[in-house]
Amino acid sequence: MDESTKELEKYWDEFSQEYEEIQNESLVNIGQELREFLLAEKLLPARDFLDLAGGTGKYIPHFSDFTDKYNIVDLSAKMLDFAQNKKADASKIAFIHQEQAEFLEQSEKDAYDFVFTAMNPALDSKEALIELNRISQRNVGILRLIFDEDNLFSQVEQLYFPAQEQHKEAQMLLYKAWLEELNWEYKSKTFRFFLSESISSQFFSDYFSDEISNDELEALKQLFFKENASRDMERLVIFELLYWEKC
Repeated sequence: MDESTKELEKYWDEFSQEYEEIQNESLVNIGQELREFLLAEKLLPARDFLDLAGGTGKYIPHFSDFTDKYNIVDLSAKMLDFAQNKKADASKIAFIHQEQAEFLEQSEKDAYDFVFTAMNPALDSKEALIELNRISQRNVGILRLIFDEDNLFSQVEQLYFPAQEQHKEAQMLLYKAWLEELNWEYKSKTFRFFLSESISSQFFSDYFSDEISNDELEALKQLFFKENASRDMERLVIFELLYWEKC
């Protein structure tokens, strides 16, 4: 493992606790929705299932009951430690601590019935898609968050931090372009979640306190909260699954 890969693993190891907390606090139950879709489309059950860059094992409780063998691969050993605590039949789960390119290089052709990866930051080339296809025997699925905006925080972030706002759908559009270049037929499915939650003015203020001055924060609180201690926030979250049969 080279130095840059070691540094990357260190980053994800240190972030693992916070990442798991974020996953546990999420109001979006994409795992359940995705499981029902995969079953309906007969992508599950699967004999050998690969969860590439599987992190803390978010999908283990949702998918593992419909597999004979659930293989989860991640660069971070700490992430996989959290994955081992997920509710599942431990006898069918294989935890593989390995860097993605190395894992793909060492994997045999047609090794897994279903190759799945969600929010994978290392899936960044057409060659990587070709490798996913090579090691799959039946199907490949890529899941990404393509939209996440609300009527409170998103407005402030777009106003004050436009350079940080990235087009979440861009990577998925790139995947589609690469698949079209390869002349591979694919399908896609979107999952929409409409959420509403109460946000306190104090939480709003604390959230931006390190980045926005006190005077401007007071003006923003007056704009969004008036004299109220809290307000409802509406949020739309969209995931997209891109999937295809082995080509």
